[in-house]
Amino acid sequence: MIITTLKWTAKNLKSMNDDKHTLDFSNPIQRQSGQWDGDKLKKSLLIHSILTGYIPVPPIYCLKEPINEKDYSYSILDGKQRLTTVFDYIDGRYPLDKETPPVVIDGTSYELAGKYFTDLDMECQQDILRFRFTVYGFEDADDEQTEEIFFRLNNSTPLSKPQKAMPLCGVKNAAFIKSILSDKFFSEICKFSALQRRKSDDLCTLLQAMMLIDSRYSGYEYASISADETMQYAASIKNNYSEEQKERLFDIIDYLEKAFPEKENMLKKINIPIVFLAADTAMGDNYDTAKGIYRVGPMYFRHWFSYFFAECYGEYKEYCSSGSIKKEKTLKRIEIMEGSLRQYFELEETPVQKEGADSMSEGNMPSEEPALLEKNPEDPENFPMENAETA
Repeated sequence: MIITTLKWTAKNLKSMNDDKHTLDFSNPIQRQSGQWDGDKLKKSLLIHSILTGYIPVPPIYCLKEPINEKDYSYSILDGKQRLTTVFDYIDGRYPLDKETPPVVIDGTSYELAGKYFTDLDMECQQDILRFRFTVYGFEDADDEQTEEIFFRLNNSTPLSKPQKAMPLCGVKNAAFIKSILSDKFFSEICKFSALQRRKSDDLCTLLQAMMLIDSRYSGYEYASISADETMQYAASIKNNYSEEQKERLFDIIDYLEKAFPEKENMLKKINIPIVFLAADTAMGDNYDTAKGIYRVGPMYFRHWFSYFFAECYGEYKEYCSSGSIKKEKTLKRIEIMEGSLRQYFELEETPVQKEGADSMSEGNMPSEEPALLEKNPEDPENFPMENAETA
């Protein structure tokens, strides 16, 4: 591995991002965007530091990768928030906070508070554009070295535990996970606040769901669904998450997207991993996503879901309070939700659910148990709500 030290101005880097497209912020082990959203003072103090030099701005770290014989791309490993904050300010996407102190340049004091980039005195604008970032580029770094670099760079910074889990699961799995989080289900349908997304709670929730699914099908042992436990799980799937596991996860998410075409308020952090297991049960063993064949059709699943949170939530909610990450409370939530689903549709438990078998057998679903696909959802006789019991 070769390390190159570069000195690029903010103007150079912005041109690389906007015009040449050689600056890449999408490295899979990077934190998600928006980590500084809502913290205008933090952004403003970075601009202030650039202008005063009072506190050194930390270096930028990236992977330097050849595009052709002459050109390179630079994939940012650390420094994404700093660079995007500066770029956004130059582009006029936010004004500086009203608490931003003035700056003195060559003996002249300039006011910064509340100003957009174009409102600044020309001297200040030029100093921002001319500011030189120190950039360290790593060449010929393999995945393991990249993961180690990221981990060491961020080990002393306040990353959330889910964010630390990304490099632990490996670059390929990180890319796979990031693609799921940016897709419709997690980005549009599930209910996460802006703060939760900045803390990567959506990532933690996905890892919890993956862990519970692997517990069902491959006997993965977990002590709880805490952030620490998800970090251990992330490390366990490095170079060890099969195409079959990915396909099952994709199929469950596809099913849930069909069931919930719009944002659903009860698809929140504590419920989502449990709903993944319920969806897996509803899909059945012989499902066919291409033909839309499921043990329980997605729209029926949605009706049951509404019924569950209207009629059965009281008992379930008892296990959502303090200590909800403990295994015994997690198992109780699974038991209550799965029990309601089975009673509502009069489903039998499959051998996988009873014994935690390694994989599903195609003969698990009883032939006499009909798939809820052909019935008219508007006909009350075809919709067993009245006969359902609370778990």
